[in-house]
Amino acid sequence: MSNYEFGGRADIEKALDMLVNLDQAQTNAIIVLEIDEEIERLQAELDKYDADPSHVPTADFIEIISGYVERADDWNNAK
Repeated sequence: MSNYEFGGRADIEKALDMLVNLDQAQTNAIIVLEIDEEIERLQAELDKYDADPSHVPTADFIEIISGYVERADDWNNAK
């Protein structure tokens, strides 16, 4: 998503929703732990955003969230 612009809370929620669904479908314990870590990371960023809506995440976080948003869009379009 080279043209991606952080969409705030909505993008974090979209990524969280996708990861929660993926977590529930996953049976490999190691992958579940990795997904859980990412869910916690996104939740922490969501908490920061809720505390201060003008909060701007790091460039690394924005790169990661853009990938999750893209995957979530692909997943939702495939349904």
